[in-house]
Amino acid sequence: MKRLLPLLSLVLLAVVSLRAEAQVAARRRMPVSPDQYVVEFVSSAADGFHMNGAGDVVGASYLDTGCGSFCLPPYEAVVWRGGERIVLPSVPGLTGITATSINSAGWVAGFAGYYTPVHAVVWQPVGSSYQAIDLGVLPGTAISKPVGIDDQGRVLGWSTDGNAINPVAAPFFWSLSTGMVDLSLLGYPDEQPLAMSVGGAVATATSWYRLGDPGSVVAMPAPPSGFAIGNYATAINDAGDQARFLVRTSGQNLVYLFRFHHEGNWQQLSAIGTGHLTTYGIGSINGARDVTATVASTGVIAHGPNGVARPITSLLSSAYPDGVVTSGGPMNHRGQILAEVLLGRSPRLARLTPASRCWNGCLRVSDLSMSASFVPDPSDPTQDHCSPDLNAYNEASVLLTVGTANGVPLEGVLVSGRFLDDYWTNEPVSGTTDANGVVSFDYTGPCGVGALAFLVDGATRGPASLDKTSGILSVWAIPQVPR
Repeated sequence: MKRLLPLLSLVLLAVVSLRAEAQVAARRRMPVSPDQYVVEFVSSAADGFHMNGAGDVVGASYLDTGCGSFCLPPYEAVVWRGGERIVLPSVPGLTGITATSINSAGWVAGFAGYYTPVHAVVWQPVGSSYQAIDLGVLPGTAISKPVGIDDQGRVLGWSTDGNAINPVAAPFFWSLSTGMVDLSLLGYPDEQPLAMSVGGAVATATSWYRLGDPGSVVAMPAPPSGFAIGNYATAINDAGDQARFLVRTSGQNLVYLFRFHHEGNWQQLSAIGTGHLTTYGIGSINGARDVTATVASTGVIAHGPNGVARPITSLLSSAYPDGVVTSGGPMNHRGQILAEVLLGRSPRLARLTPASRCWNGCLRVSDLSMSASFVPDPSDPTQDHCSPDLNAYNEASVLLTVGTANGVPLEGVLVSGRFLDDYWTNEPVSGTTDANGVVSFDYTGPCGVGALAFLVDGATRGPASLDKTSGILSVWAIPQVPR
């Protein structure tokens, strides 16, 4: 017996050790709220609708034609992939296209046509471009629009004849192998889908289910007292957890952000109601039940499983002074959030990437300054006019210093950045620091475009890279009229 006691002690010690290691491993797998977010610029003058795990973004943007405020350039449906802006091809016979979602393989779903007829469309990536697949409509209808495309390439949507009274309508499912199928004929709810997860979970106003399993339909429980479920912005994850806006049934009928736990309970995430004069929307809900959304024109995040909403601005790196996150879009599996960030005086489409402070072997922009001026046309007697008939313009200069985390200036640092204005301008620049760690950039562009801004995108020197959680990475100025 005495000989067994040491052996039992060793066994118990091993079990305790294994349990501790399992707990540590479990903690490592659990999502951890980031220290802060840093900006990865996507586009100026743009709308972003969806983002996949690789960080590819689908949306629309104005093409910078160099005309400033004196024209309205083309507004194009695009995919930002691998640093490139790819314009999606149109669909023959239909005017205009809108792209709304993208899956992990880069397939894009959207629709073509602004008026009847409107067809759901899939854009298949082919090399560095895309080819359009017209999905058509269900029999007896004229309008089909997708809700999303999952990682199996399945498209979910709603097809209708467009009539407000006694409409002909049904939910549809599409894949390459099946074509467009009426879901209601397969035993699914004859109801408009509101959202679909990457794995094919579907949310409607009264239920949720999984594609491929008509028996998986689960009725939504009653909402909290004083609220109603409607066809408001919704997101769902593969487990059936959902982010929704519910509407107040009294007062001004404002909408409020909620998290629905698939076990059956509702959780209010924000006490701020949104009405018609501000924007709101759902970004996503992931497997950890993190919710991203826009509430009263402010991007918010509610960390799972039970956290409540807080402004994403509160987590934005201090390197972007005056930076404000005005919308919170989808979050991918890497924790990146597609968002609009006010840099200068205009929102910029960006990926907000989780980051932690770098302490060793990092570069830091310790100083960043900008001057901007309006240069009048010499023939203008008043010297303060900006018009397409005059040769007036704006000019700006940026001076920045790069060094170590301890503030020692570094020579030979390659710095990249871009000039922006309140319209379409997006002019990338790059340069190398001198012996004092200083590099300067100059810009000349159209006048009448509001404030000019400069954003530092990156800096490298050998293996060292830029720490975006400290220092200063954005600056702006209003061009001054000479006196």
